[in-house]
Amino acid sequence: MALKGFIELLRLEHMAKSRQVERQQGMDTPWQGVAFCVAGLNFVAPIGEVTEVISFPNSLTEVPMSKPWLLGIANIRGQLLPLVDLASFVNLSGTAEQLNRRKVLVVKQQDIAVGLLVDTVWHIKNFLPKHYLPEHLPAGAPVLPYTHGQFVTDTELEAWPIFRPSLLLADPRFLEVSL
Repeated sequence: MALKGFIELLRLEHMAKSRQVERQQGMDTPWQGVAFCVAGLNFVAPIGEVTEVISFPNSLTEVPMSKPWLLGIANIRGQLLPLVDLASFVNLSGTAEQLNRRKVLVVKQQDIAVGLLVDTVWHIKNFLPKHYLPEHLPAGAPVLPYTHGQFVTDTELEAWPIFRPSLLLADPRFLEVSL
């Protein structure tokens, strides 16, 4: 009876050690995000929160009596997708790109799908967890409610604030598009 208990303790110890090794190895697993630019500011969005990246659609139907940042509704492969000018929604200025050269980040949360118009989508960026800083943007930054920390790499010395589309889609101001 005591032997079975001892064997069980050895098994539990082995399992705990193997999980500790897994956790340590997982610390080197890179965090991936979609790097993009809006109004001259660089951001990175968690890759799991961006469904796809598309070009600005050729056809767009305006929505009457809607806020100016709602550009309209586009039919993307049979799905109606509201398009929002992200810079306009968060009161940023400085977008210089022509509409047809800009990109759309398609984001979905539960039953809400929306396209966020941004200036440029760069690529998928990888960051090590050690480069994460929980520091936020300066107080008063228009995108502050939708960011969560930032990544700063040793080589670039450039901050990449983490833009969280899920926080945007949870904002009642964003969901109320009528005038």
